[in-house]
Amino acid sequence: MKEQLTNFIAAHGLEIDAALRRWLPLSDRVGAEPLNDALQYSLFPGGKRLRPVLTLIGTKLVGGNVQKALPAACAIEFLHTSSLIFDDLPAMDDADLRRGRPTVHKVYGESMALLAALALFNQAYALLARTAAQNGSLTLVEQLMHEATQCLGANGVIGGQAVDLASMSVAPEDMASRNLKTTALMRLTMTAGAIASGASEADVKALARFGECLGLAYQVCDDLLDELGDSTFTGKPAWQDARHLRPTFVAELGLHGAQKLAMTLAEEGRATLLARFRTRPETNLLIEAMERVIGDVAQQNLLAESVA
Repeated sequence: MKEQLTNFIAAHGLEIDAALRRWLPLSDRVGAEPLNDALQYSLFPGGKRLRPVLTLIGTKLVGGNVQKALPAACAIEFLHTSSLIFDDLPAMDDADLRRGRPTVHKVYGESMALLAALALFNQAYALLARTAAQNGSLTLVEQLMHEATQCLGANGVIGGQAVDLASMSVAPEDMASRNLKTTALMRLTMTAGAIASGASEADVKALARFGECLGLAYQVCDDLLDELGDSTFTGKPAWQDARHLRPTFVAELGLHGAQKLAMTLAEEGRATLLARFRTRPETNLLIEAMERVIGDVAQQNLLAESVA
């Protein structure tokens, strides 16, 4: 990761964590302490916080107020964390490890993990609406809620999870549907703050496409890392896709083909940003974020070249 992105994360990491604690949907009901414990465990200590950082960068790129976008950034992190909890459940991937430690359901039980994920998912909508409402426009609230429901609903994250569960019957040409979980959430990551800030349709469209390229590149690299089987590096169980007999980009394209696709997606994302926003500090930060995704694979000697 280059210095500029490192510095941006360092500058905003503490306020993101403080905001996450402030808006964490803890219950004040007697007897709900296990739920609160599960929520705390799922969010802290966190991962890289890359997604909320990307939301702030996207907001700044279109001239929005980063401080006002903090609720949306937290919403994205809540959605990401809830998707991980859901994904790890016995009814889904049945995973024992996440971020290098036991999954939420292994520590607090399946029922409490499910409730924690639902609480985070629910709070995310409230925070997204709050972000858009700060500009005093019901139209922006409506636009952001529409984007969120499309990205998260039956044709987005939820639909992607459904396809994932039925993945043994997924044909190669339907691989994009299987990866909706990653691409749709990354699209919302890039557009949430921008929409709430009143960005133009052209700006939102460019950020949305970059988010889709970034999300799909991330999934391709995730498939490559899963094939490598290094749980120490990924922080989650290895060979998950093989265990569930799921099609992957590696299985369909081979190592070289998957590597080439990741590089192609990275270049398309880069070109999309430069065509709309030209060279700006925030454009460079987003390109560096893409380089970081590709770099995770490069560190494992799976990619021979880096993003230009």
